[in-house]
Amino acid sequence: MSTVKSRINNVMAAMLLCSGLAGAQEVRSLPLVTLSSEAEARLRLSQLLGDSSGAGFLIRSPSRLSPVDSVHGSGQQFAVVLPRISVTHNSGLPYSLDDGALWAGRGWNASVMAGFAVYTRQARLILAPTLLEEQNAPFQVIPYGHDLLPHRSQWANPFHPPPESIDLPLRFGDRARQLLDPGQSSLTVDAGAVSFGAATENLWWGPGIRNAITLSDNAAGVPHLFVQTRHPLRTAAGVFDAQLILGQLAQSAFFGDTSVSPNRSLSGIVATWAPPVDSQLTLGIARIVIASRKSGGFPLGAALDAFRDVGHPFTDTTSASPPSGRDQITSFFARWLLPSAGFEAYVEWARFEEPLSLRDLLEFPGHSEGYTLGFQWAHPLAVRRAFQLQGEATYLEPDPSLRLRPVATTYTSRDVVQGFTQGGQALGASIGPGSSSQWLAGDVFAPNWRIGGYLSRIRWDNGVLFEPIVPQFKRQDVTLVAGVRASTTWRQVHVLLDFAHGARFNYLFQAYVLGPNKTGGIDLVNNTLTLTLSAVPRVP
Repeated sequence: MSTVKSRINNVMAAMLLCSGLAGAQEVRSLPLVTLSSEAEARLRLSQLLGDSSGAGFLIRSPSRLSPVDSVHGSGQQFAVVLPRISVTHNSGLPYSLDDGALWAGRGWNASVMAGFAVYTRQARLILAPTLLEEQNAPFQVIPYGHDLLPHRSQWANPFHPPPESIDLPLRFGDRARQLLDPGQSSLTVDAGAVSFGAATENLWWGPGIRNAITLSDNAAGVPHLFVQTRHPLRTAAGVFDAQLILGQLAQSAFFGDTSVSPNRSLSGIVATWAPPVDSQLTLGIARIVIASRKSGGFPLGAALDAFRDVGHPFTDTTSASPPSGRDQITSFFARWLLPSAGFEAYVEWARFEEPLSLRDLLEFPGHSEGYTLGFQWAHPLAVRRAFQLQGEATYLEPDPSLRLRPVATTYTSRDVVQGFTQGGQALGASIGPGSSSQWLAGDVFAPNWRIGGYLSRIRWDNGVLFEPIVPQFKRQDVTLVAGVRASTTWRQVHVLLDFAHGARFNYLFQAYVLGPNKTGGIDLVNNTLTLTLSAVPRVP
């Protein structure tokens, strides 16, 4: 703990120094708008209140959200990326959702981001690496059963042996970890109406606030090449936005399956359209395809995987035909923004398996599906103050077609044994495979402060509950969370404090006998305290 405190003091001093530099005439600052941050939340609130446009918001990343054009337009060629530090303490169990490369295990966890940006007329380079420190204090886990697959690490997920395989460790080893991640870094080159480049930053596709089914910031950013629209394209047929990526996925050090190649590619495409009859309605489609690779190279031909048929590895676990070595998720989403009412509604619906035919799609439309439903409502309270109410529900558990045909757990894969993960964390929804969640939050916002609270329920990995891997007695693993949060600005530093009290019932499906025909569960409590500090530019 003393180490964490000393790091906070050092970073606080660096923040004050950088914000002071930002006030100097010769140095500009870039307040990088990271995903799932206070800055992103305020940007979305401004869209609800009609103070800013929502165009392009459903394909977002730090480089797309941050005000880079204002820095470039000033004629400056250099800017300081203002530092950001986040410290999280979990008292009993890991609780780590939408926090990028950080895996917030039990104990103290810290992430520090800082860097700089360089601009030319046609290009911009943002270097914003993140330093991570994780105490990784001990807690109870169930080791992987080597009778299931002897090649895997004891830390590998014991509930997902083949064929429903995934690289999702219950614990990242038994030692503290210090990592330097390239973080929210990117190189973007403009060429007319499009731009292209390379990045390691996180991408968020779709309208979700807590969960995105294809890509989110729940794991470390995937190193990738990209081609995208430079800005949303306004035409007579509506507003269009699109992005195509080719990335290289990393296997965690705690998967341990040496019988397969650790190399995987990620190909993805996303496109949105706002019709001319209602520019506040945005419709979108996204597809990602992961593929096993024999070598660690970056095969450019894999960029076309997003347009290829991958077969049916999600459910076809008994076929003798050779696997394709690829797997996919296809998502459809929509967001309807009504600034006059301070309201928005959104939905994302995905299938983890391609339909066998049109008849199959019509007969089993919900087969292998997952979805998110959400809303936001904002009401002005006074000048530059507003109350915001948010709600979201995500469902990734097996659908009812399970009664008639086999269905695997979402985010797992037969053909790509690491599944839809990056560095041991889920690429998409933070709740992970086979889970569901509900979330409700209310906040009051003012220019220099914020206060609010939230309630959440998560049913973890329920897709495996009735599999033989989960012994009797079959009890659902559920977490209930109640939290409060507040923020303010102090001496050019924005301070956000978040405290959550969580109760996890039937942890890892564990139960015991209380008496005849009566069982009880292993229930645990976890308190999560998160302090986030971000430098604010000093006004010259």
